[in-house]
Amino acid sequence: MVDDAVVVAHRLLAPRIAYLVGTKDGRGAADLIPVSNLTSVSTSPQQVALAVFKDWTTYSNLLVAKGFTVSVPTVEQLDAVWKLGARYSKFPASEPGEKLAACGLELDFDASSYGPVVPAGIGWLACRVVARLDLGGDHGITVGEIECVRFNPDYLAADGKPVSVTHPLMQQTGNLFTTTATTLTGAEYFRG
Repeated sequence: MVDDAVVVAHRLLAPRIAYLVGTKDGRGAADLIPVSNLTSVSTSPQQVALAVFKDWTTYSNLLVAKGFTVSVPTVEQLDAVWKLGARYSKFPASEPGEKLAACGLELDFDASSYGPVVPAGIGWLACRVVARLDLGGDHGITVGEIECVRFNPDYLAADGKPVSVTHPLMQQTGNLFTTTATTLTGAEYFRG
């Protein structure tokens, strides 16, 4: 018998940053959705793995795409992120283009050929697809090698280190979001 909590076990891995993943379909139409299932899987070369629900347009796009983008929104961008998650949030948008126009974010459609990015977020990546995996679950996995990174200088220096406090939007579960409260270094924490 399986423990009843197993069906919600992924919640133990929260909060997770609610990234915005940009893609294009086979005709070049752009889409951008929030995804919290993303992690670094290699630092040499720099690669990320992304898991997307198989019923979503983004999953279909990733099956044919040469790449995808990843933007890191701030907690102040929650309203727009919620609108971009129209299938989940029930924001009344009938197609990706309508959702992108209504979200309220400044989007850059030319920064990457793989999909739109959010320049006012903490930063963004452009990733070339290097692998697609189907492990039989309800999400498909796409691995991308990072080809381009842009750090927003309002938040991060050229080497990616914070220049101010960052407050990434983080999903706890469903429509429950949070962010970081304090930034500590190990030296500050263990002073005493």
